[in-house]
Amino acid sequence: MKSFFDSYREKRLNRKGQKLLAQGKVEKAFQLFQQAVLKNESADILFNLALSLMGLSRFAEAENYLSKLQVDFPNNELNTLTLAECMMMQNKWEEAKLLYSNLKLINSREEKYNEYLKIVDDPVIREKYVIAKKNLRKATLELQKKNDTKALELLMEAEEYIPDNSNILNNIGSIYMLGKKSEQAYGYFVKALAHDQHNLQIKKNLISARRKLKK
Repeated sequence: MKSFFDSYREKRLNRKGQKLLAQGKVEKAFQLFQQAVLKNESADILFNLALSLMGLSRFAEAENYLSKLQVDFPNNELNTLTLAECMMMQNKWEEAKLLYSNLKLINSREEKYNEYLKIVDDPVIREKYVIAKKNLRKATLELQKKNDTKALELLMEAEEYIPDNSNILNNIGSIYMLGKKSEQAYGYFVKALAHDQHNLQIKKNLISARRKLKK
């Protein structure tokens, strides 16, 4: 039987790993999730471990964990979306298409699944999508090394491939904020929010940039 201390430590490792993952500190997050999963192979911890592996571009390993979760939770939208993304990053187009099609059947009103299916079905668009996503991950790692210029270069290239991706746009804005270029940052946060209107972090970034402009 698991002790109270073990349970507390497992939850603490998972929470700390989630925080690091949100900050883009993928390698450190991965190490914590590895420790946590040794104590408890819960769905939450396994999913977070898979996310960190994807952040490190270790897609085959991430697929292994996500596929196990998919067996237990076949209708879980978040896991299915993440697994489909993982398949796309490995050029497994048919597998990704099947996952998006299943999501569309479950959530027929969700227009985003049609968009994903369009990406998967178009050889040109899907290649651009994968390149952009790889650049986004590389940029995250460069930011951890304090290489803001290189990270911005990667993100700007990613934007050329998928200009409507809120994550890419928000990251570009964040780098401009770090460089005290509030006007450019504000413009990118506006564009990011237009594509993801319910994202609280983008809203906070936009407010922060607006305040800087008023000073």
